[in-house]
Amino acid sequence: MNAPIPLPSTAEIYQDALDHIRRTARASSTQTRRLRWIASRAETALQGRPYIAAEHAQPKMVTDSVALQRKNLALRIANARLRTALAQIAGGSTGILDRDFELAQIAQAALDAEQEAGA
Repeated sequence: MNAPIPLPSTAEIYQDALDHIRRTARASSTQTRRLRWIASRAETALQGRPYIAAEHAQPKMVTDSVALQRKNLALRIANARLRTALAQIAGGSTGILDRDFELAQIAQAALDAEQEAGA
């Protein structure tokens, strides 16, 4: 009579999966920060240690990076517009037409440079 084949336990299945993930991440032809993090995280779990974020080089979060870039651009444009307004106010208070025109040109150049940097 054939003896029943014992099924692996859930812990053995998880351990096998983590080991496979670790080996696959390390075997990648292009090592990225994200793949190194995945391998490190799997290794820690296989060792039975709790996850402590400070022990692992964290991957960049693309969504956070894009959001910060957009916010930075919006702030730079707002700053340039504020400089334009302040230059116009300062120029208007001098009462000297040439000085008003010069300040407006400087402010507009700053605004143009900010917009080009964002493009």
